[in-house]
Amino acid sequence: MAFGRVAAAFGLMATASAADDRWAVIAAGSSSFWNYRHQADACHAYQLMIKSGIPAEQIILMMEDDVANATENPFPGKLYNKPGDDSPDVYAGCKVDYRGSIVTADLFLKVITGDDSNLPKGGSGKVLKSTENDRVFLNFVDHGGVGIIAFPNGPYMHASDLSKGLKTMQSKKMFKELTFYMEACESGSMFPDLTKDGKIFAVTAANAQESSWGFYCSPNDIVKGKHMGSCLGDLFSIAWMEDSDAGKFASETIKTQVQRVTKRTTKSHVTTFGDLKIESETIGNFESANPFVGAELADSEVGAYNARDIPLHTAYWQYAHTTCPKAKAAAWNKLQTIVENRKADEALFTAVKNRACEGLHGCTEEMTHSRMTLKDNTCHRALINAVHEACPRREAHNTGGWNGFNMKFSQTLVNLCESKQTLKKESQELAQIVREACKAAQGVETTIVI
Repeated sequence: MAFGRVAAAFGLMATASAADDRWAVIAAGSSSFWNYRHQADACHAYQLMIKSGIPAEQIILMMEDDVANATENPFPGKLYNKPGDDSPDVYAGCKVDYRGSIVTADLFLKVITGDDSNLPKGGSGKVLKSTENDRVFLNFVDHGGVGIIAFPNGPYMHASDLSKGLKTMQSKKMFKELTFYMEACESGSMFPDLTKDGKIFAVTAANAQESSWGFYCSPNDIVKGKHMGSCLGDLFSIAWMEDSDAGKFASETIKTQVQRVTKRTTKSHVTTFGDLKIESETIGNFESANPFVGAELADSEVGAYNARDIPLHTAYWQYAHTTCPKAKAAAWNKLQTIVENRKADEALFTAVKNRACEGLHGCTEEMTHSRMTLKDNTCHRALINAVHEACPRREAHNTGGWNGFNMKFSQTLVNLCESKQTLKKESQELAQIVREACKAAQGVETTIVI
């Protein structure tokens, strides 16, 4: 049943004053039809904020916005976040403030810190104007790695950048309380500095050492009788939003929702950070104040796939289920390209480890399998920048040498940085090793996956 059927019938409408003291910023950090789920998640989150009574002018949405009207979309101009014959179009009324090439990590930081100076042309110009009396909800969905999350254009966002942005919000007294829901692989590595009394509470789809998972993937991606050809949502995001959709949970506390979402998110470990006192607040203070009538929640054991493997899974499914010879050949070529690109990225980071560990017994294995905690942000940023600037681009979006698959190797770079003394190498030397490996890989023919 459509989430548009709100609980006015139950007399549970939010008051204007309660709505006016809430703000929301929603960001989808990817592009292309492969990443359908991220923009569907973002628009679903937008609909929840609207239905909860938050004024549209106090909701800021940024995403590439290239999926709804993509040629691959079986329903042009529509996005669905769940399968079924009665699945609602979450794109209808989804007002995007910033779209296309201007969606960057830098823009996100400007928006959440209320900095309206030198904003890129083409957007709404909206930034957070919240005060110390307001509650703020932030939501990010996309790819990630240890200490980094991606945006569809330009460089990644480093954990230290996000930390600085949140501290700026604190110093400017931009919230009474802030809740941040993040969907990304290794998203548990993005909030190292949150304190128990900082009035910021973060919930992540995964801990610092694992992937997040896509949901409603093929063959469970059928909407109105058609296979969508891409995962419709992300497991953690679907879990919290479908929980918020359900009318009987409209007055539950954040702690209760996190417990329910944790129970449903069976493929990764939902993790919390920061000021746990906020868990006692009701969801309506940040998300959905009005209940929506929702369908029974889907089994999370069915149709869930590791986010790093979704392009591979989707390409194989399309190849296996396509009967037209021409289309089957094209699907096979795309599948082979994905496989070869993954092999190339594996080889590139193996070369980095081998060079950095030269002459040290057992070092390569340790750099491969260790899960060291990120502490040396300066070194890590230098190595991350080297990948972004020098490594081959293997996906269509404009993120340099990083992609959804190889962001898992951010952990390898963390291991190198935290082992500088053992390796007897400084940050600059390690960064040069990365650049040389990237340069060597540039000489190998690369096909960009669209």
